[in-house]
Amino acid sequence: MPAVSQVAAKAPAISAGAFDAPTVDDLAFSLVAALHRHPHLSNVLTHISRSSWPRIEHTLRVILDPTTQHRDLTPLARNMLDLMCNARGDTGRIFKPYFGALLVALAGPNKAEVLLSRIHHLAMPDTAVVIALPKVTTGVPIHA
Repeated sequence: MPAVSQVAAKAPAISAGAFDAPTVDDLAFSLVAALHRHPHLSNVLTHISRSSWPRIEHTLRVILDPTTQHRDLTPLARNMLDLMCNARGDTGRIFKPYFGALLVALAGPNKAEVLLSRIHHLAMPDTAVVIALPKVTTGVPIHA
């Protein structure tokens, strides 16, 4: 049996389209690798994560997980979502398009569109939380 056939025989079967939809873990790992190589974003992420790239990878898994709710987000996740969704400051203007391009490159345009839509929805404040302020009527003195 030729060497190529032996290798092919031992390789696991891959279903059609498996490369179009990476798992959340694979996607988070690849995103971290790419973000770590970017000079400015690497510095910023190192700073906001307190020098813990495993925290960044875990946070990306949480953000990419379709079951994550706004209430599940840590301060690091909220900070990263702000960078992903808003183009504020130098870092936001760099991070947002870079992250979008990474998602397209890693997950494909259709999956990236779904992920970015979900990420933007996750970044919005939870609309179920409403703080009702007391009504103030004019002419009524407020007693201490």
